[in-house]
Amino acid sequence: MGERLFQRFSLLSAGLWVGFALVLGGSVTYVVEQKMLERATLASLDYFKSLARFITTDQEFVRLKTGAEYGAFDRLIRENFSTSHAVTIKIYDRSGTTVYHSRNPEIVGRAFPDNAALQRAFRGETVIGFSDLRGSEHLTERQAGYSRLLEVYIPIFLEGTSTIIGAYEIYSPIDPFYQKVWPLRFSVWGAVFFGLALLYVALSLTFRRASRTIVGQNLALERSARELREAYEDLKRAQSQLVQSEKLASAGRLAAGMIHEIGNPLASVLGLLDLQLLCKGSAADRAECLDRTERLAGEIARLRGLLRGLLEYARPGPSEATVLDLNDVVEKSLLFVFSQRDFGSLTLRKTLGPELPPVLADESLLQQVLVNVLLNAAQASPAGGLVTVTTRAGNGAEAWRGDHAAGHVFQPGERTVTVAVSDSGPGIPREHLGRIFEPFFSTKGRGEGAGLGLAICHSIIELLHGALVVEPAPGGGTTLRIVLPAAAPVPFAAGSARHD
Repeated sequence: MGERLFQRFSLLSAGLWVGFALVLGGSVTYVVEQKMLERATLASLDYFKSLARFITTDQEFVRLKTGAEYGAFDRLIRENFSTSHAVTIKIYDRSGTTVYHSRNPEIVGRAFPDNAALQRAFRGETVIGFSDLRGSEHLTERQAGYSRLLEVYIPIFLEGTSTIIGAYEIYSPIDPFYQKVWPLRFSVWGAVFFGLALLYVALSLTFRRASRTIVGQNLALERSARELREAYEDLKRAQSQLVQSEKLASAGRLAAGMIHEIGNPLASVLGLLDLQLLCKGSAADRAECLDRTERLAGEIARLRGLLRGLLEYARPGPSEATVLDLNDVVEKSLLFVFSQRDFGSLTLRKTLGPELPPVLADESLLQQVLVNVLLNAAQASPAGGLVTVTTRAGNGAEAWRGDHAAGHVFQPGERTVTVAVSDSGPGIPREHLGRIFEPFFSTKGRGEGAGLGLAICHSIIELLHGALVVEPAPGGGTTLRIVLPAAAPVPFAAGSARHD
């Protein structure tokens, strides 16, 4: 992976560096050439300073001359201006007519109205620049073998005034300039490519080292992620085992109470079997024998129901959410808890709301929570005390009303179904309310519990996207509400409740 990454970086960066080198080299060369052009122009202007005494002159200077008079004027110009700096010298009058041409006198008398630079000179500007010699006024220079020259236009003023009476056009060679430019270009481009090559090599080495570090860190992160996933799976298994162990513990408490319940039907079954052995004689005796048989079948069915329910509660299985009737789950849980002789002195009051919306939950997990809550309420209530169980439909706005709540936060308009379990015990001290869902926290005495019941209930209710709300009563006792989201927005009736 690191090698492929480095190869991609090399190809991409090589293209970028070449492009950058071209741009940088071109820019540097252009700037240097412009600077050299400035210097060459200034050097030429030093030569043109010799024109000073003829830049401001009289009208006679730009008059069209012929014959011996033109020859004398030609000697004057050559004596004063003809040097290696001047390839051609031209003089124009104010109308644009050529009055002097140092290279071709035949041009004298001709005008070139398409010469834009000359028109600018007539407006008082000094025009300097390179010329490709493509104009009609450049014919003589092209014939002489020149392809590019430095071209200068200088206006000529009437002596003592600012009136322009003509203009110079002077060409200077640029070969000396290019003789200096080409070595300079090679130097600049060589320096640019050498510097960029060094920078590229340095960055490549740095990137290779960095890529190896990144790959190593990535591998370390993958190992850490794998270890975290394994730890998370171990934690999930541990949590599942903890939930199952708590379920088995509560199942053990239920089984201890059910021993008495199972003993009574067994005694009845044994007695009825003894009577069945005597089943003979008259029709009345046989009818009585049949009645005892039916009662015997009923007691056996009752035993089987109790044992099956206890087995289903304690047996581990995969979590599976199904649509449930909350009242049915409550009834099954009540059968487990309040069928025990230990709680026979308690009064159970249940108010199960009719036509409740269904809930989407795992029945085994929800039943485990209800059994734990009911066991806590029954154990907290004194002999002869009252345990109240209520179910009703509601909404998210009232779900968290209580002294302490934990779990899912419902939206105000969200449909909910609630089961509330109230005991008549001494209540939970307010300083303990914030800790009741903590693992291993318990207000019971040593040996009466590990403090995992409500903590596991909290975890299960969060898994079911519900909430637990605790409301201590002012005069004693505690109400614990289990709030679950409704499976569907089914309208519910707020009419009379069912009382048992």
